[in-house]
Amino acid sequence: MEPFADIQLDTDLTVVGSGHFFRVGEAQFGVRGLIAIESVGPYVPVQHLGPFLMIHDGFFQPGFGIGHHPHRTNERLFYILSGQVEHDDALNHIRGTMEEGDLGRLTEGVRGMYHQEWNGADQVTRAFILVYHPDTHPPIPVAEFALLKAADKAPINEGPGVETLELIGPMSAFRVNHSGLRRYADSSLTDGATLDVTMEPNRGLLLYPVDGRIRVNRPGADELVLDAEESVHPEGPGDLAIAWSDNAERRLTLTALDGPARLLRVEFDRGENDLVLGDPYLS
Repeated sequence: MEPFADIQLDTDLTVVGSGHFFRVGEAQFGVRGLIAIESVGPYVPVQHLGPFLMIHDGFFQPGFGIGHHPHRTNERLFYILSGQVEHDDALNHIRGTMEEGDLGRLTEGVRGMYHQEWNGADQVTRAFILVYHPDTHPPIPVAEFALLKAADKAPINEGPGVETLELIGPMSAFRVNHSGLRRYADSSLTDGATLDVTMEPNRGLLLYPVDGRIRVNRPGADELVLDAEESVHPEGPGDLAIAWSDNAERRLTLTALDGPARLLRVEFDRGENDLVLGDPYLS
């Protein structure tokens, strides 16, 4: 069987199960105490999604992280789901702390950065990490660090029993260096609550469950259930989905099943290489 043969590739929805995620650990990082569940990147069949070169769901044990190492030209978003992450860029003399609920933007720049990241808290830290190449012109020359504090996220009214915080989008003042990253939202739903989502034309929408179970309904198609717990790995969700719109708006209905649920939504412009599948670096 091809490594991506059982990934669901409908024209309007892509579903990737945890069997196609990779648990990046000590053998890859070279350090103990850090695990990342990779769903997009070199170790998995989905090697490019919209603007994203890599997507990691990272888990840092207390006091652990990665020592100083180089990066260049890309940009990373760290969304701290729990705990905190310390950032120290020795090359550019930049330091910062990303606490629970914060969104950190680490821009590497053409010059690059030489940074370390670690968990300075006394609990396990979970950070959802998106990596992409900025589309700014001219390229950004030197590294930057920007922070959207948890208290500054914009609350959005999306219906009874739904609490949505907008990290990136029209209601947020926080900016990233990619014009195709349109919206990034964190939604918590009470049991049975329903969230109606409207996608603009020619968009992709990543649906990433953080807690609980979420039913996805779409007109004219069977329902789908995303599960944050039933993974083949000790960490991370059981699956993720990417919805696609073409030249018209697209509507989805999301419902929390069997208890409360939490979901990350990342909406981006479609392009020539919306979804790139390939042989993983490690099989």
